[in-house]
Formats: sequence, C-alpha cells, structure tokens
Amino acid sequence: MLKKYHVVLAVGAFIVNNNNEILIVKKSEAEHIDAGLWTIPGGKIEPDEAILDGLKREVKEEVNLDIEVDRWIGEDVFESSGFYYHAQHFLCHPLNFDVKLEKKLLEFRWIKKEQINTYEFPINIKKRINQIL
Repeated sequence: MLKKYHVVLAVGAFIVNNNNEILIVKKSEAEHIDAGLWTIPGGKIEPDEAILDGLKREVKEEVNLDIEVDRWIGEDVFESSGFYYHAQHFLCHPLNFDVKLEKKLLEFRWIKKEQINTYEFPINIKKRINQIL
C-alpha cells in the first residue's frame, strides 16, 4: 500500500564571498526546523514559484542580500515535525554585503573552513559546507 507523505520543496543558499568564507545564520530556539542551530539562508518555495526565484526571495527576506546563483550543488531530503522536506542546495555569491537578519534569526557569521567545528550545524549542512570550502 502506498503511504501519503506531505513533502515541502525548500531551497538553501551556500553563499561564499571573495575571501572564501561562507555565510551562516543562527536560528531561534522557537523554530520548528533546526531550532538553535547554525545553518544557511533558505526556506520554502511558494506554490507556482520558480526554484531560483524562491531562492533569491528567501535570501533577501532572511539576510537582506542579493545573490548570483553559481550552480546547483545537490539536494537533501529530511523529516522534521512530521513533514518531509526536499531541499535543493545552490552555491551562490553575494552581490551586496549589508546583512540584516529577519526576526527569527539571531546571529550571522562569515566563516572559513577551519572554523566549522566551532558551530553546531545540522549534519547535512555541515557536510555540504566541508565539500564547498
């Protein structure tokens, strides 16, 4: 018998600057996904929204950056709070550097590869950062 699953399409931006640093953000403890962890900007795609348009919208909403998408770098499927998420990951670079966080994000950092173990990430995000840097 085929089970029904609620699947949410999501995107994540691995934003790397000219100093080979990646932008990470810390989520609030009140969040449903990755609560209290460091992660990357991203979010859910709206109905009828193109994936790259949704990626740029989410980054602008979360960290106030305009980005150039360099390439698709993979995907991740995970379960959280009874929902399944299919996240598409993209390597990007910033077109501006005036980071302003939305309310649900507490902090941001530009980090180098040797700093990764200083922060607590979702396991798949940490693995992808290590691959990129």
